Amino acid sequence: MIFTQQQLNVISTYLPDDRFRDSTEVEQLNKSVEPILTEETLPNEVGEWDIRFIFDYFKNDEVINATLPQVQLFFGIFKNLGGEISLPLNYSKVDKVEYGFGSISTSVKWLIINQGYTIPAVVLGFEVGFPTNSFSKETEERAFELSPYIAFLKDFGQVSFQGNLSRAVELPVPGGEKNYRTDFNIAFSFPIFEGKADVFAELSSSWLTMEQNELFVSPGIKYNLNDEDCIALAVPLSLNNQRSNFRIIFQYQLEL
Repeated sequence: MIFTQQQLNVISTYLPDDRFRDSTEVEQLNKSVEPILTEETLPNEVGEWDIRFIFDYFKNDEVINATLPQVQLFFGIFKNLGGEISLPLNYSKVDKVEYGFGSISTSVKWLIINQGYTIPAVVLGFEVGFPTNSFSKETEERAFELSPYIAFLKDFGQVSFQGNLSRAVELPVPGGEKNYRTDFNIAFSFPIFEGKADVFAELSSSWLTMEQNELFVSPGIKYNLNDEDCIALAVPLSLNNQRSNFRIIFQYQLEL
């Protein structure tokens, strides 16, 4: 079956149960709380710029890893199409202390289906990671990473439910081994204090092999400083790692 470009645009915004809804009401349905660990589903609108600072500290019996900070910039490109650039400053302590640039990543996301009363918003995304880190090879492997993903969002009253599924491939420097990874994330949020804050429950899974996988559950809270800016705190807890570990994430986001 062949579609013209005009037909494709109609399909990408068609809502079976919302054809008579005005654009303002559809936009309100797509307003959602950004999760803390889970990639937020919706792209920014054209002319909407946000910057986020992430402080992520992880320690177990053997190592300390942290981003101090990771800077993320979100922006709209076209209608229903947005982009993101991420630059981490990494701290690591194994046998010695290292601090420097991590790998830059950039991504685009395309809203193909708006959220309706009975259907979720659906987004297709693609992320590329560049091996720009300044760490030693012993500390962090250098590799390009390509990650196509699909994301969704649905509000049920005051409860927001969103998540994503991605399949990443690492393309290492010559002599390295190509790796594949599957990531799955879901997040629930609920407003408290008359909408001044939101509480979160997030589940994050990352699979390399049956023996190499991670599973985290993350309770968190986000406080809205105003309509655009917020701070957030999450404490990811490992569900399948027997070693003693501690992780905490702090975020500060503002609109430019």
